[in-house]
Amino acid sequence: MQNRWSLLWAAGVGSAWLGFAPEASAITAEQRFEKLERHILELERRLEASETENQKLRSKQPTAASTAPEPDIKALNQKVKVLERKLEVADEVAIENAKKTPKLEAGSNGIRFVSPDNEHIVRLRGSVQADYKFFMDDNRTPAGASTGFLADRFELKQARIWLEGTLWKYLDFKIMPDFGNGRTILADAFIDAHYFHFASLNFGKQKTPISLERLQGDSDGTFLERAYPTYLASNRDIGVMLHGEFAKPGYQVEYGGPVDFKNFFSYQLGVFDGAGDNGSIDTDIDDDKEFAGRLWSHPFQHSGIAPLEGLGIGIAGSWELPKRAALVNINSAIGQNRILDYGQLTTGTSSLVADGDHYRIYPQAYWFYGPYGLMGEYVLSSHQLLGSRNGQTGRIQQDNTAWQVQASYVITGEDNTFQSVKPRQAFNPFNGQWGAWQVAARWSELDIDDDTFVYVNPSRSVSKATAWAVGVNWFLTRNARLMADYEQTYFDGGAAGGRDRPTEKVFATRFQLVF
Repeated sequence: MQNRWSLLWAAGVGSAWLGFAPEASAITAEQRFEKLERHILELERRLEASETENQKLRSKQPTAASTAPEPDIKALNQKVKVLERKLEVADEVAIENAKKTPKLEAGSNGIRFVSPDNEHIVRLRGSVQADYKFFMDDNRTPAGASTGFLADRFELKQARIWLEGTLWKYLDFKIMPDFGNGRTILADAFIDAHYFHFASLNFGKQKTPISLERLQGDSDGTFLERAYPTYLASNRDIGVMLHGEFAKPGYQVEYGGPVDFKNFFSYQLGVFDGAGDNGSIDTDIDDDKEFAGRLWSHPFQHSGIAPLEGLGIGIAGSWELPKRAALVNINSAIGQNRILDYGQLTTGTSSLVADGDHYRIYPQAYWFYGPYGLMGEYVLSSHQLLGSRNGQTGRIQQDNTAWQVQASYVITGEDNTFQSVKPRQAFNPFNGQWGAWQVAARWSELDIDDDTFVYVNPSRSVSKATAWAVGVNWFLTRNARLMADYEQTYFDGGAAGGRDRPTEKVFATRFQLVF
């Protein structure tokens, strides 16, 4: 009977080992289990037959049976011991294999492949933004206005799938193409080497460290489109950037990526090709580069003053010396209709380019406390323009300014953050769960230097845009969001005869999915 328990114990060990083997060895484990089960059943059958035979012998020859050897039982015992050792070795091999087997994870943060030592991570992520814009009172088009009829339209604002991750613990990377708006571009492609928290190096194409709202995640914004200060900073640029982050004394630094919003203090200093206001660049055609820098701090982090813990303040700036660089047009914020067109020039003007000093100054701040949020920034973008009119060249110093203030409130009580809102419960009407709801309001202004209109046609471009907007965001889950915004923009100039362009009124919606 003791031998039977040994067999059952061996079978249990084998089953337990198979139950906890790594997923990658599932097929092999199943085959081994079937073979082991057949083997043990055969051993049990033979053991029962042997015991039955021995009992018969004992009943017929009691004295001889009591002293007779049991070769079959001894042989079976030996086989059980061998089998037990094989299972122990297999268990040791399985443990070693588990240490070498990568982990596959799939969830709301995308698909992740993680090495057993957690030093190598690769994530597959994606996002889709589908918009609809409805323009009201747009049937009145002043003579000479460049916008014409404002067509209501569906737009695929964003369609991205990208790879990001970490190699050897300290080398981060990101490769993100975008197929939205009927074109294919490489939005981001960079490597970030962060061996030292106080001095990390980033190489490649990325957002320039200037505008606060531009640095916010493309899927984290409170409104469908960013406000006017963003349009006086470059969008994406290629270059190299030194950055670092520091914790408050007594606390641990947390790596926050190339542009940090987690720690007590951070900085970014970069040299880029120079994309100009509202521009992106993939290739450069001259030796002149742009120098950009930014300082950012959470001065009350870990202070114990709860209402001020989420206060962040900073300043950014840039300088470059472009030579005959093309100028990028500017659109209205949510409506995305052309309001400053450098291609529409005054009579006699043949060309207008950026040529000479160009600098920007960007003070910026945000504040988040519980469900409340505020964000604001101001920008001065000053650069020299070179124009050719009636056969003569001339220069102007164009000083454009913009500012914005936005406020938001999460009415369902979740924390309001710079990285969007995470609902406590995912939307599920069958269980009475409704996600998270946020309301927001924004005021934004853009002022174009009057000297610009020596060369730019004032009947086709506005000299000032003032916009207010309100919005509602419904966070169904951490990945899905429905947005609805209304924006009204007032213009100075932009129509024939020195008249003002009609007010732009737009209602816009977006369904967004990010994983």
